[in-house]
Amino acid sequence: MIKPSGSRSVVVVGLLVCWSVAVPVRVARSADAAGDKLLQMVPAGSLFCVRVNNLNDTLARVDQFLAGVAPMGLSMPVRSQFAQVLGNPELPGVDMSGSFVVFAVAPAAEQSGPAPSTVFIGILAPVTDYKKFVAENPNVGPPDADGVSENTSEKFRGMLMKQVGDYALVGPAESGTFSAIAKSILAGKTVSLTRVLDDGQIQQAMKQPVWAYANVQVISKVFGPMVSAQLQQAKQAMKAAEAQGVGPMFDPSTMVDAYATIIDTLMKEIRFLSLTFEPKPAACNLGLMVAAVPGTEVANMFTAEASPGEKNELLGYLNNGAIMNAALGVNTPLLKKLYMKSIDLFVGIADANMPAQELSRMKALTADVVDSLGPAMVFSFSTDLQNKPPLALTYVVQVKDAKKFHQVIDDAVDMMNEGAIADFYKSMGVEVSSTMSRSVASYKGVSIDSATFTMKLADANSPQAQMISTLYGQGIDYRWGMVDGMWVCAVSSDPDAAIRKLIDEIKAAGPKSPPSEVQAALSLVPGAATADFVGTYNFLRWFQILGAMMPIPMPQMAVPTQSNIAFAADVGQGKMTAQIALPKEHLMEIMGVFQAMQQQRAPQQLEEQQAQP
Repeated sequence: MIKPSGSRSVVVVGLLVCWSVAVPVRVARSADAAGDKLLQMVPAGSLFCVRVNNLNDTLARVDQFLAGVAPMGLSMPVRSQFAQVLGNPELPGVDMSGSFVVFAVAPAAEQSGPAPSTVFIGILAPVTDYKKFVAENPNVGPPDADGVSENTSEKFRGMLMKQVGDYALVGPAESGTFSAIAKSILAGKTVSLTRVLDDGQIQQAMKQPVWAYANVQVISKVFGPMVSAQLQQAKQAMKAAEAQGVGPMFDPSTMVDAYATIIDTLMKEIRFLSLTFEPKPAACNLGLMVAAVPGTEVANMFTAEASPGEKNELLGYLNNGAIMNAALGVNTPLLKKLYMKSIDLFVGIADANMPAQELSRMKALTADVVDSLGPAMVFSFSTDLQNKPPLALTYVVQVKDAKKFHQVIDDAVDMMNEGAIADFYKSMGVEVSSTMSRSVASYKGVSIDSATFTMKLADANSPQAQMISTLYGQGIDYRWGMVDGMWVCAVSSDPDAAIRKLIDEIKAAGPKSPPSEVQAALSLVPGAATADFVGTYNFLRWFQILGAMMPIPMPQMAVPTQSNIAFAADVGQGKMTAQIALPKEHLMEIMGVFQAMQQQRAPQQLEEQQAQP
C-alpha cells in the first residue's frame, strides 16, 4: 500500500466533519439530476468544484470561437497538460467525450489556523477501461493492494490514482486525504455536493459546457483568518509609509478597516458563487450567480420588486458609439441598501468621527432620491475629444416626485460645497465645488438648469495640480431639465445642444427602438430586455479617452469598432444572477488595434536598436 506521511486517522475524521458542512433539508430532484453520479462523488464541503462536460466538444467549441484570434486554440495545450497529470499523452482508456471534475477539500482540522496547510485538489476523470488506462500508461505504476497507483513521471511524481465507479480519482498523496476520499466514495458515504445545490444548479452543472462552484462559507473558514492577517499587515505597512511622508493623504487605518468590514460581511453572508461558460461561434457567454445566506442583510438586498420582468421603456435613449450604456430598472429596496452601504464605506474611509447629524442628513437625502424615482433610468458614457474631460454623458431618469427630486439636488450641492464630502476632499489637499443655476434657459416649455463641478489642488504649482487642470479645464458643465415626467441631463463640449436633443426626443414620444449597436449586443444575452440591469461596454473606445487624458497629448489612433460586450443582471429570492456576452467580433477588433499599435511601434523600436552601440 502506498503510505503518505501524516496521521491518517486525524485527517479522515477531519474530512468527515468537513463533508457534513451546510447539509440542507432534502429537496425534490428531477430524475436526471437525482441520477447524476459525478456530482454525487464530490464532497458537500468542497471549497470549489469545476465541471467540464464533453471535454472534446467543449474544447472544439472554444477553438471555434478563438479561430482567427489564437491560432493554436485551446485543445492542444489543455490535452497536453491533462495528459501529463494522467501520465500518458495517448490517454488510453480515458473517455475524452465524458464529463470531468476538479474539486478542492480542506480538512476541518485545517480550518482554524491562519492559513491552510493541506488543501487537497482532486480530479474525477471518466474512464472506459480502467485496467487499460493503468496497464498502457508508462508513467503509472501497478495498483497496490488497495487498487491505488502512483504517477512516476518527474513532473507529477506522487500523484495517486484509483478507480471509483466509472471514474479515475486523481490527486496528491497528502496525509491520507486521497485514500479517505476514495474509500468514502466507494462506500457511498460521501455527503455529496448535490445535497447543497438546488435543482437549477444541478441542471446547469450537467448541461453547461463548463460549470464552476465556490462554497464561500467553507472558503471563509479556511482562508478568512489569513485574509484578515494580510489586511492587518497592509494596514501597518501603510501606517509606516504615512509616517515617512510617502503614504496616502488620509488615515490608512480607516480605509483598511472599512474594506475589512466589507470583506467580512461578504464572507459571512454569501453562501456560494457559481459560474457557467458557454462558447459559441459568434460569442462567448458567461453566467454568474451569487447566492446569499438566508436571513442575512445581503439576502434581503437580493429581493425583486413586486412586478419584475417588465421591459425597460427607456432603452431607445441609449447611444451608438458609447463606451458604456446602462439601463436600470429601479429596485427601491435594493438601491436604498446599496447606497446606505456606500455611505458607510465612505464614512469609514473619510472620517470615522463624522457628526451624527451630518451622517443622518446624507442618508436621508439618499432615501429621498430613491423614493422620488420612477421605474427606470438609462445612462450613456461616450467620448467627446473637444470636452474637458474628454467625455460626454447623457441621463434619462423617470421621476415620480419631481419636487422631492429637485430638493435633493439642491441639498446635495450644498453638501458638496460645505459638508462631509467637501471636508473629505480637503483632507486630501483637494478643493471641490459645485455651482448651480436654475432656469438658465427655456426650450419648448422646458426649464433648463445648469451646474459646474470644479476640482483643484491646494498646491496649484504641483505636477498633480497641473494634470487636474489639463483634465478638468474650467470644470465639468451639466445641463438638465424635467420633461414629461422624466429628468434628462447632459455633459459634453456643447451641453446646450445635447440637452435640447434629449428634449426633442422625449417630445417626439421617444425613439421607437434601441440603437443598432445596443440591439446587436443585447441579442446575445437571453432575456436582456427585461433584466433589472442591462447594458453594453466597449473596451476599445477607452483608448481615445486615455490618449486625450495623458499629460503629453498623444496622436489619436482610429479605433474601428462597432461591436460591444453585453451584460445583464437580475436579483430575487436571495440571489443575484448576471450574464456577460463577449462577441467574437469585439475580440477580433481588439486584436486588430493591438496589431496596428505594434506596427506603428516597430519603426521606432528598429531605430532604438540601430542607435545602440
